Amino acid sequence: MTDSSAKTARVSLRTLLWLAIGTLVTLFAVSAAFSVYGRLAVRAAVNDLSEQLLPAQRAVAELTTSYVNQETGLRGYALTGDPQFLEPYDAGRRDAAALHTRLDTLLAEDTAAQAALQTTVEAAEMWRIRAAEPEISARGDNASEPDRIQSTTATGKELFDDLRARLAALSARTDILVTEQVERVHSAQALANIATVVACVLAVVMVVIAVYLTRRLLTQPIDHLLADIGAVAGGDYRREIDTDGPREVAIIAGAVDTMRTSLLAKNEQLMAAERASARDDEQSRMAADLHDVTLQRVFGLGLALTSLGFRQPRLSAELDPLIDETDSIVRGLRAVIFDLTQSTATAGSGDAGSLSAAVSEIVENSAAALGFTPDVCVEGPVDRYSGGEAGPELQAALREALSNVARHAQASVCSVRVTADDDRLVMTVSDNGTGIAAGAAQGHGLTNIRSRAERLGGHAAIRDLGPGTEVEWEIPAADASPHVIIDRRPGDL
Repeated sequence: MTDSSAKTARVSLRTLLWLAIGTLVTLFAVSAAFSVYGRLAVRAAVNDLSEQLLPAQRAVAELTTSYVNQETGLRGYALTGDPQFLEPYDAGRRDAAALHTRLDTLLAEDTAAQAALQTTVEAAEMWRIRAAEPEISARGDNASEPDRIQSTTATGKELFDDLRARLAALSARTDILVTEQVERVHSAQALANIATVVACVLAVVMVVIAVYLTRRLLTQPIDHLLADIGAVAGGDYRREIDTDGPREVAIIAGAVDTMRTSLLAKNEQLMAAERASARDDEQSRMAADLHDVTLQRVFGLGLALTSLGFRQPRLSAELDPLIDETDSIVRGLRAVIFDLTQSTATAGSGDAGSLSAAVSEIVENSAAALGFTPDVCVEGPVDRYSGGEAGPELQAALREALSNVARHAQASVCSVRVTADDDRLVMTVSDNGTGIAAGAAQGHGLTNIRSRAERLGGHAAIRDLGPGTEVEWEIPAADASPHVIIDRRPGDL
């Protein structure tokens, strides 16, 4: 009963399958998420590098070139006075304005780069206002004043050197940003590679674990079950069925073990019946041999001695003890023959009225109400209680206990055990049902079971096994039927 409850409490194959699938899906999702995250991080870092930082680096270089073009055109115009040299200056101003706007957008997320760009713009504006424009004006209006032109040129060189320094700082900042972003790309790529490797390792580990668990939880229990069933089918009824494994395998194994136990009990009963039949046949043969051969010869010997006594009266004193001894031997042989024939007749007709046969009949009749046949075990000299009050009372208590199991227990397994020895007669009925509910009132059935035991000086106990119930009914041996002494008298042949 406890074993059956343990089997039903095990994890089923369906649950194991869903757990395995859920674990695999979860691990796959986690590894895929890590891999996707790594790839997205690489993509985002590459996009930032290619769409912002590298264009910003190129724009800074172009900005430097535009200012150099402006300064070169300004120097050419200052030296020659040819207005054509102002074309690079004007083109450089337009390019610088456009590049300032573009860099402001590309470097919007970096405060240091924005600050460097702003100081560059300010230095460029300072150079234009204080040096470039005055120098162009001085060259155009006062071409004959070289001292003024030289003074303006010196101021412009100083301011443009400051502008160059600002441009160099901006370029250095963009180079740093590009370098840092390249390192981020490498880090993201390494993370993506690690995530991919981890995903592959998890996949391999899960395959290994799945193979191991499948073999441990499913394949091995089924192999053991098939081996045990094959052994039992081959006649090894004493081999117990291994009930390890999932719930479905354990239920099948339990059912097969119940069948094995039943077959073993039936086989033992059949062998006992065969032995009893052989013993009865042997007793009948021995009784016939004693009656037909030995007893007839001894009786004939007695008649011959009696006839000799009548013919020879002088030998009567010597023959009378021999005749009496012959009669004693005949009576003894008749008693032996009576014992043999009486025990054979009892064995052939007494099973139907014995207590063990009555217990088996009650158990078989309860199968219709229970939905299954309970296991029954009878041990010891149970039939010696057949003739007294104990037999009927035990049968009534057994019917009441099996009726309670059928009505209330909702059980799938039930066992009946009746044992007897020189001191007591015990009956135990156990099941794997719902048990006794907390606070439930005791019904008339359980009360009757107790009263039947107490009426014979015994007791009954009802135990909640959780799950399941056990009823134990016990009486002392005082109610056992006494041995019957038969006065056997030799009769006529």
